[in-house]
Amino acid sequence: MKNKKDIVYLIVIISLIALCGQFYYSYRYLPTHEISVYYNQDHALNDEIINQIRDADKFVYFAVYTFTRQDIEQALIAAKYRGLTVVGITDRDQYNQAPGQKQIIDALRDDGIPVYEQDHSGIMHMKALVTEKAYASGSYNWTTAATNINDEVLEVGRDQNIRQSYQNILEELFSKYGKT
Repeated sequence: MKNKKDIVYLIVIISLIALCGQFYYSYRYLPTHEISVYYNQDHALNDEIINQIRDADKFVYFAVYTFTRQDIEQALIAAKYRGLTVVGITDRDQYNQAPGQKQIIDALRDDGIPVYEQDHSGIMHMKALVTEKAYASGSYNWTTAATNINDEVLEVGRDQNIRQSYQNILEELFSKYGKT
């Protein structure tokens, strides 16, 4: 009887080791290195930005040159109300000149979301979003024209090294320009 019992234990142990190995492989190599590139004429880029905001559990950081999409504004406000830290940066001249951008940035600020403006002679031309899970970056400004008319791309990824690089850059900008 002892041999039969030993064989059962051995099978259980081997099965557990195999399951742990599969879990490690799936966790380490599959989802964290997933990167997709979308073209706006084939895919709704605003939906990708909103999906990343909705999927976040801790924070949403963003940098965007031109921002006039109310659906993305509402997703950011909803994230703030879910208890996430939401912080952004935009270009000072675009804030003052792009039709509709001032209203959106002011609405975010009214809801307690800090949105900083760069204060040097160049432009803040980035278009990036980062959460604790993913990043999104490309040529896509958060506007109707960029969503529907222009030729734009958006890369969305879960690679932790790239995600952390974007997070570090945005945190550096927030520290540098966080005076408003």
